[in-house]
Amino acid sequence: MASAERKKIIAEIERRRGSRLICYLTSDRTNANAAISTDAIPFFHDFLSEIGPTEKIDLLLYTAGGDTLAAFGICRLLREYCKRLGVLIPFRCHSAGTLIALGADEVVMTRGGTLSPIDPSVAGPLNPAVEIAPGQRQIVPLSVETVAGFMDLVKKDWGIEGDGLSHAFRVLAEKVHPLALGNVYRARQQIELLARTLLAEVRKDGKEKIAKIVSTFARDLGSHDFPVTRSTAREILGGQVAQDDHDLEELIRQLYADFAAELRLREPFDPMLLVGKSGTQKVTETLLLAVIETISGGSVAERELSLAPVATPMGPGVQQQVVRAGWRHYT
Repeated sequence: MASAERKKIIAEIERRRGSRLICYLTSDRTNANAAISTDAIPFFHDFLSEIGPTEKIDLLLYTAGGDTLAAFGICRLLREYCKRLGVLIPFRCHSAGTLIALGADEVVMTRGGTLSPIDPSVAGPLNPAVEIAPGQRQIVPLSVETVAGFMDLVKKDWGIEGDGLSHAFRVLAEKVHPLALGNVYRARQQIELLARTLLAEVRKDGKEKIAKIVSTFARDLGSHDFPVTRSTAREILGGQVAQDDHDLEELIRQLYADFAAELRLREPFDPMLLVGKSGTQKVTETLLLAVIETISGGSVAERELSLAPVATPMGPGVQQQVVRAGWRHYT
């Protein structure tokens, strides 16, 4: 299905919903993943300026997460152009994507749609590092809940107090730089503030209920990968999650399936396989990393790579060189 065919589905969703629809998908393709980021915001602004102020905007959103401040900014920007905001979730809408959904007046989830916890991971030069190959070290993202879980383990499960607790904290600080731990605390405070701010704009059931929702998504679900299904989301968010509409769900599913095929989400990007199949010394491959699309056109984030075989101490490998990267507009 081409973009022209997708426009028919977008038009039908807009008709059924009485809204204007913007689709935003970030790739979670193996070895070619992308995330919600600030570079998408100018393109949102372009499309919203074209739409103009309107009663209702829907955002079809598929993502594994990304920059929480970018997600917050996208949600607030959408609200500048509409009185009511809906978020349509075909499948995965995790982490920073869930943050956007919390800021919607209405969250429409398919049977396969899932939200996730919003506890962030912090990356920075002071984070711990692991050796992935001789002489190659990689910074490890530091999960807010992992640090909190260690302290809960020490205090609650092991019952350590006093000097023992101080010793446990010293051990942690030896493994993780104290300033990185400070960043973890700030990240938790920030994500909870952002979630409270967005929820307060769409919910009228008071600070206590909002605090409970924020605590659930930021602290109480355990693993960052915990899938919050439609039924669970209704238990947490109540009427903010829309009732079932099977015909609309099928339209959302068809639209997502076509985007997924175009972004090749189910095909791992394997440079070795591409070079091996080519039978030549070099291969050029263009990766589609993110797309923003409306009924009038779209913009896609691309990265063009030049792939060449190379010998390494570990055996045959592939040298990857970025030839071109950026957004391309289409109609």
